[in-house]
Amino acid sequence: MRPLRSTMERLLFTRLWEEVDFDDHPHSGGHDPEPEGELTVTFSEGSIRVEDSRLSFLIGTGDGADSIHRWTTQSVQMNEGPARMGVHRWSISPSCLSADLCHWVTLRIGEPEQTQGESVAQHRDLLDTIRNRLTPMLPEWTWHLEIDNKADRMGWYVRAPNSWCSLFTIFVGLGWNQHISPRGFFLFERAPPGELDRPDEAEPNRLDGLRTVALCNASRGALSHLAGDLMWAAESRPFALELLGDIELWPPSMGRWPLLHGRSNSNEGVAEWAAEIVESLQPAISTLSATIEGLSWH
Repeated sequence: MRPLRSTMERLLFTRLWEEVDFDDHPHSGGHDPEPEGELTVTFSEGSIRVEDSRLSFLIGTGDGADSIHRWTTQSVQMNEGPARMGVHRWSISPSCLSADLCHWVTLRIGEPEQTQGESVAQHRDLLDTIRNRLTPMLPEWTWHLEIDNKADRMGWYVRAPNSWCSLFTIFVGLGWNQHISPRGFFLFERAPPGELDRPDEAEPNRLDGLRTVALCNASRGALSHLAGDLMWAAESRPFALELLGDIELWPPSMGRWPLLHGRSNSNEGVAEWAAEIVESLQPAISTLSATIEGLSWH
């Protein structure tokens, strides 16, 4: 093992970090993909291992890391999941990496393996399209692949920038249940009040409670203006929006923590459908960056 010396090694760590389910992040340290503490790298025959103070990753053959990613000619499903860490449910193929990073990895561990299995290339293409479309609209938000944690969805959890001290997230991808086939699925949500996964979430959780009051305020709340009905949150029931698909605002009194819940009409054009929602949410999103202590929202 040796200290990080290569930009490519740092890029590889960042890319593998994005593959880890948001809920599998360690309880200590941040959620951002930049390495924390010393980043060390080990090259072995057929594999590269990178590790910071939070997690270790391996790409290629072998084991011996928290999160293991097989290097295959096309992305395939490696196991049924959710195994929670260990061998990742989807393998990584050259199309998952930038051209420069792919070349760098190939020089060090060889060409990807020809592996039999159900291809997930189409899923990856969709998720790449969604991310490429929405990233300019969500600067500094961090992207976390979500394919293991919930049985009814597949996509991205996109987390508000760390500097905002907020736990607000957007989920965007595909969703389904026993009644509907996979189609676009979108959530704009916050963590429930007082429900913490980590001790350092207490302050952002408290601030998000204030932000929620601000968003739902009956005179100047951004979600109230989006609804076109300043009293939309006065009743404990969904409020339908005039956007394509089935898009609803859910008032906090429902006790359901998405503030916006949306499904598209099909699995076609999901990226553009989601972009329309993000565009409509921009005034609400801008509220999240503000610390609203001392302001009156009444």
